[in-house]
Amino acid sequence: MAAYIQCVAKRMRGGYKHEHIDVLWWVKVVDGKPTSDTGFSTHAHLIEYVQSTGPQALWCPGAKPGQPGAWVGVQTLGRKKYLQAYRDGRPTEDLLALPDK
Repeated sequence: MAAYIQCVAKRMRGGYKHEHIDVLWWVKVVDGKPTSDTGFSTHAHLIEYVQSTGPQALWCPGAKPGQPGAWVGVQTLGRKKYLQAYRDGRPTEDLLALPDK
């Protein structure tokens, strides 16, 4: 049984040049089908989740219609960790393209 969490919306926090994702809304997907298990998690909680669950734990749909989605990993900048979507080994802006909530 393949299960992962798919991002569906975001809430940003911070000011000019410091804005970042604070909360992500999600739906659990099992065997390729969305379930009724939905919720939201803080940025910090999702970083812990991805680090403990593995590289195919969090999925983000493509930023444009018809564009493939991307798996979300954890990156480190100095001592700060952040979420970053990757498609074919390259960073994408898919997380930032999620609808605001």
